[in-house]
Amino acid sequence: MKAPHVVIVGGGPAGMVLAWQLVSNGVPVRVLERHPDFTREFRGELLQASVVEAFERAGLFSMLLERGLALPDIERRMFVGKHRVVRVPGPRERGAVVSQPGLLALLHELCSRHPHYQLDFGTTVLDAIREDGRVVAVKTRCNGVEGRADGDLFIVCNGRNSHLRKSCGLETQEFESTADALWLRFDLSDAPQVLPESLDVHMFGKGLVVVFQPSPGHRLHVAYSEPGDLNRLRKDLPELRKRLLPTLPEALRPHVERKLDEHTEWQVLKILVDRVSRWHAPGVLFLGDAAHTMSPSGGQGLNLAIRDTFVAANHLLDALRAGRPLDEALFQRIQDERQPEIDRIQAGQTRAGQMVLKPLGVLHVMFTLLGVVMKLAGKKMEGAGGVLPAEPRYLTPLSRGASTTAATG
Repeated sequence: MKAPHVVIVGGGPAGMVLAWQLVSNGVPVRVLERHPDFTREFRGELLQASVVEAFERAGLFSMLLERGLALPDIERRMFVGKHRVVRVPGPRERGAVVSQPGLLALLHELCSRHPHYQLDFGTTVLDAIREDGRVVAVKTRCNGVEGRADGDLFIVCNGRNSHLRKSCGLETQEFESTADALWLRFDLSDAPQVLPESLDVHMFGKGLVVVFQPSPGHRLHVAYSEPGDLNRLRKDLPELRKRLLPTLPEALRPHVERKLDEHTEWQVLKILVDRVSRWHAPGVLFLGDAAHTMSPSGGQGLNLAIRDTFVAANHLLDALRAGRPLDEALFQRIQDERQPEIDRIQAGQTRAGQMVLKPLGVLHVMFTLLGVVMKLAGKKMEGAGGVLPAEPRYLTPLSRGASTTAATG
């Protein structure tokens, strides 16, 4: 069976990790990315341990470390207020923080070793083109010129609330979520010693949540979330300083104070938790946030999207090697394998969104009771992590990265 020509919509982590798996196993892939390069608005950087381990086995993580694109051994810690460390059910884990532009550029470099790979930057996908009910092409626009990209299979990885959901007839269910987040980024290369060694989440009650984490290149990311108009708050620097600075650790506070000005890199991130009931239509499969938008808490969106691609590649390449069709029954098996984890994480994010709205005193009581319950149940009070539900079988080790062997032999 001839390997199909796959068109991936979106060159983010899901699209590029999937492209790497397919291309390195002989499948022709074309990636359509609307941005002009990989340096884009703020994106998730926390890789959970299971994804790090998979990348380590493939040799990818060591390359990220060598290039200064990853910070290893990063723990995610939870706090009520500024000082009280709390634990939540689940295995404790230490992951890594990666430069997302650096990761994407490295994956592009690896994919480019293969002649059957193509990446089109600056290409916006406008709509799906269907014939006899099946997606056979997508309408595109590049440099103001409209065109179309044809393929045998389309995989949509272009992120949250993808407009292709509607054009492919998919229904969306939305869940209650937390307030939006003001995401700030600071260059602390002049004071690297004050950067945190963990990703810390502080819950101050009544919806106020502050997250800070280190980032490659001596950067500090700070996410400030509370009900209200965060765009307006960003423009009122005195008020932003008044609200944000007291929430930060003393070591960080003076450095953030002197760098928080009208030139600070920032973005207001709208927090969504939703999913489509069906991840596919004839000829097209949705993965990552395009299928199930996650709250950014815990880096879940990034990690779930990557795990989606592991499972999708397993099924797609198994089918190609066995000469089976890439049809909706196959797409449904991919969804069925991934759905339990998605349901579990989104339910947890919905509960967390309701919890952080409680007053600070109530949060202290809730976590105290949770600790007692977990102790009586004989379970560890340790941080939630992502347990890989399926091993990626087609992450080609980089020692064989230049191989262009066809997927079907």
